[in-house]
Amino acid sequence: MSPKSVTKQLMAGAYITMLDDFNLLDNNLSVEFFFWTRWHGSEETNPSDRLAVLNGPSNNDIDRFELLDRKIEAGNEWRLYKVRSRIAMPWRLQSYPFDRHLIHIRIGPNNPLAGDFVIVPDRAPSAIDPELILYDWSIGKLSAETSAWSLKSNLGSWPEAALGKQQIAVVPTFELNIPLARRSELALLSSFLGDFLAIGLCMLSLIIPHSRDDLILGAVFSAAGNSIFLAQLLPISALSGFTGSIQLIIYLGILYVIIADELLDRAFRGAAERFLHVMRPMLLPSYVLGTLFAIYRVIPSNVIG
Repeated sequence: MSPKSVTKQLMAGAYITMLDDFNLLDNNLSVEFFFWTRWHGSEETNPSDRLAVLNGPSNNDIDRFELLDRKIEAGNEWRLYKVRSRIAMPWRLQSYPFDRHLIHIRIGPNNPLAGDFVIVPDRAPSAIDPELILYDWSIGKLSAETSAWSLKSNLGSWPEAALGKQQIAVVPTFELNIPLARRSELALLSSFLGDFLAIGLCMLSLIIPHSRDDLILGAVFSAAGNSIFLAQLLPISALSGFTGSIQLIIYLGILYVIIADELLDRAFRGAAERFLHVMRPMLLPSYVLGTLFAIYRVIPSNVIG
């Protein structure tokens, strides 16, 4: 199909009412919205009932377009649908919990060969329900645009001469884009509470001159428990960014405290008291400054830039 051969236009718009069930491990989320179309032409040629969410994994009747209402006036047909669907969302979590995303809802014909029309944004703009509140996320302004999906397979229907073509056909699509930014001030404390506790226990172990083994052991368990929690919450790819760097900093800090404890209690036990008196006050500032500097270095650029 060549774009120049397309003459029919289907105007469309959406009103987003719900975003929920964010699944970071399976890379998807759920969306619910009202979807309307305007078609100038006969009812038989109206392609509205042949639309589907193209990037929504099929889930029986959950992702179908439910026709709620329709009106015909002066050769123009308006239809209103309600849609509930899962949306495939490749979460990029290297900056977690400072991550930002752009949700794409791609709507087009369920038959990729039925592309004899284009879908354009309606004059009544698409929008998000102002009462939709996501406490963990900040929602940006919805944008709607005409797009296309290039089909690079003949699906067994074209002659052999067409097999060498890179682009077999172009499927018209209507794309809704929703910017999302995580409220990092809410996720930071809850996600890294065990790490903050481990830092506090390490600082106490450097302040208290005796009986530091229990504090160091508590720091190890706190950091390990936090790592297990994050591994259950985030995909393994997220550990290649800020989250994984924080875990490494915490464990290196604990190792620093353990080495300092061993040197003071064993290696330097017979050293001059004056030497120990000079060395002890340097341990806590060096640990705190080193930890803060290392965390600052791994903070995503979009946060401090």
